[in-house]
Amino acid sequence: MLYECHHLDKFGFANLDYIDEIQEKDKSKKAICLIAGASSSGKSYAAYYLEKLLIKYGHHPLIISLDSYNIGLSGIIPNKVNLNYFSNKLKNMDKIRKIIKKIIYDVPFENKYSDDVLIKIKEAVKKLVPKKDIDKFINGLKEEWLKVNFDEPTVYDMKEAYDDILKLTKNESIRVKKYSKVFSERVQNKKVASGKDYDIIIVEGIYALDNSFISYFKDGKVDIITNFIDGNAKSLFLRRVIRDKQTTSADSVFTIQLYFKYILKAYYDTILPSRSNADIILNNDMTFAELKTGELYMTKDEIFTEDKKIYDYLKKNGKIEQVIYQKDIYFVTSNENESLIKNNILRFRLLSDDEGKTYFPSSLVHKGSIKLRKDDKIIRPINVLLNEDEISKVWKDEESCIRDFTYAGFVIGKIEKKVKTKLTYQNQKLSLKEFESVGSYIEFNTPHNTKTIEFIKNKIQK
Repeated sequence: MLYECHHLDKFGFANLDYIDEIQEKDKSKKAICLIAGASSSGKSYAAYYLEKLLIKYGHHPLIISLDSYNIGLSGIIPNKVNLNYFSNKLKNMDKIRKIIKKIIYDVPFENKYSDDVLIKIKEAVKKLVPKKDIDKFINGLKEEWLKVNFDEPTVYDMKEAYDDILKLTKNESIRVKKYSKVFSERVQNKKVASGKDYDIIIVEGIYALDNSFISYFKDGKVDIITNFIDGNAKSLFLRRVIRDKQTTSADSVFTIQLYFKYILKAYYDTILPSRSNADIILNNDMTFAELKTGELYMTKDEIFTEDKKIYDYLKKNGKIEQVIYQKDIYFVTSNENESLIKNNILRFRLLSDDEGKTYFPSSLVHKGSIKLRKDDKIIRPINVLLNEDEISKVWKDEESCIRDFTYAGFVIGKIEKKVKTKLTYQNQKLSLKEFESVGSYIEFNTPHNTKTIEFIKNKIQK
């Protein structure tokens, strides 16, 4: 029976109920809670929440992340070449992978399989690959690197993960696996876990419910509880981009290109179908805590006016420094009415250098939840996903950006065109923002000239 919920406490207690059912029959039996879902859907967070809840109720859970069973870039790329170029017939693959790992381990992510590195790999493995195939092998590495995708079942050693889980259910010990997102490789770990210390194993990973993994459990040796963590399009996209920027060596350009080109396809083709294997589904959109964090904070002290006279007065009597033509497209998810939500904004900005006749991509930003204030200032966290130098590497025009976000499940919430005039009036720097058929905002930039600001505000309020 499928149980679907929107709150972590319901998700946690649903698992607890199923665990009680399993252990009513045999108190010595370990329950296995599998938690799957899209990349950045919140699987790890849900696993940690469940762990704390189970401890509170007297259980002894252990979390195992399938990410730890990632075979690393030294295995993913060569394995793809062996499969796609040599029908898995290349010999010496273990030795080849070990050699490649030594070469690329400390290399920055974007250069792992660069031309310079490929020259070193070719020299190091030339005795392990037939002479007639060495160029084909190296070219294959280069091609497969250009379409690397971490969101495929073949990236993980599922059999190794199942074998470890089975050992734990038998009260045996395992060496805890560890994977580094900085190096994109497995790293050494001395930590050992004994099944004697745990009565519940929580396993989380994007393919925890994939048939290639749960098929191992069909022999009935282990009782499993299956969970799928769902999320709307905006939550999945933002979590992935922000997380990778914070925890990996990959830049946002690479992550976003990868997301729309390969990650989404993998989600639709191989992750989302496993949802049907779930006993429990948690719809886990962005939390309030997530909406309160950002890489920088935006502060605005501004006032709205529909009075065009004060606007014209300031432009006439102030010193105009710059006039900017902007077009903002706000993306929202198709399964909720976000057009009025001010605390979770995804904005694609375009600029014009011909007074609004044509526009080119300028930035992609996320704006979180506005801080509570009594002084009318707007202060909110900002995550700059792509700046002006980066965005043209992802999208050359408005159409290509809209096409990608539509494929990802977004719709356009609204489109705003505005003219932003930067000027100085009586030693106070101002930004005048004129919106089409909406009105205007006057923003008071720092440093503040109190007398001038009060004069302008009084003039508007009259």
